[in-house]
Amino acid sequence: MDLESLYYFRELTKDLNMTRTAHRLFLSQQTLSNHIARLEKDCGTPLFYRKPRLSLTEAGRTLLRFASSVADQEKEFRETLSELIDESRGVIRFGASFVRYNYMLPSILPTFSQQYPNVSLALTDDTSGHLMAKLDQGELDVVLSVRNENLPGLSSTLLLSNQLYLLVSDRLLEQYYGPEAASAIKEQSRRGAQLEDFAKLPFLLITPPNKLGSIIANCFEEAGVVPRVYLSTGYLRMSVALASQGLCAAFSTTMPLHKVQQNLAPDVNVFPVLYKRNPVSHDLYLAYYENRYHPRYVSCFIHLIREYFNRINTLDLTHIAGRKKG
Repeated sequence: MDLESLYYFRELTKDLNMTRTAHRLFLSQQTLSNHIARLEKDCGTPLFYRKPRLSLTEAGRTLLRFASSVADQEKEFRETLSELIDESRGVIRFGASFVRYNYMLPSILPTFSQQYPNVSLALTDDTSGHLMAKLDQGELDVVLSVRNENLPGLSSTLLLSNQLYLLVSDRLLEQYYGPEAASAIKEQSRRGAQLEDFAKLPFLLITPPNKLGSIIANCFEEAGVVPRVYLSTGYLRMSVALASQGLCAAFSTTMPLHKVQQNLAPDVNVFPVLYKRNPVSHDLYLAYYENRYHPRYVSCFIHLIREYFNRINTLDLTHIAGRKKG
């Protein structure tokens, strides 16, 4: 049973028409028929019913599953062989949301490109649910996801306990609570903000079904607070700007905040948010299939991602305006 005959058999199952398949593959109908006859002789049974029209027998359907598996294994073998011959060229299919790749990639790509200058990155920007589906279907190699899936062969490891922070300026606190009460709220929130203490403020809210939006909504519900909505959005991108202008309180997490905290106005406080008296995190996972072949450049890319998050995983970005950090 040779690979060429299996290839022609798979192609014929797409059309189930001998003439059409032969024409599409630029070979004679007789040549195609000979390949099918050779397979049927090897199998010792017909693979197609010929009347009233061409259709697969049960043996044919079984062979099609086998042929598809052989084709996948041949592709994997050729990719492996290609890397053994030339390790320096390829494509990494990487999936993450904008807020994650926007801060991470500029930090790791200079090092990666020094090692693999001819490897390119095919980036997919989507929700975690869609990215995990693409990973499962073999359309992506590596994914950053807020979903921790437990699937055979899947490596899903915690990269970052992405602390949730509340950003609120002294101006806003004093406007709604007065200087004395604002000072007391700041002192009380140093080790964690309870949202009931900020109930009077307008907020920038992240809208569900965004997972972070759902986490924030749970925090308000646990605090017994119906938030005053200044602006609702599906993204964190305006948090620093609006909090710095004293227009509303806003939320951010470790990953974006550690990159843009220098853009915060001097009087903006950064408090860790509490849920049931414990810090809240929006965990981030690295996902890829261990049972699929990965070229060395993919392994290097994964290693650099882990290193990047190891550096920021222990950051405490709490800041009380008017106090020096230390």
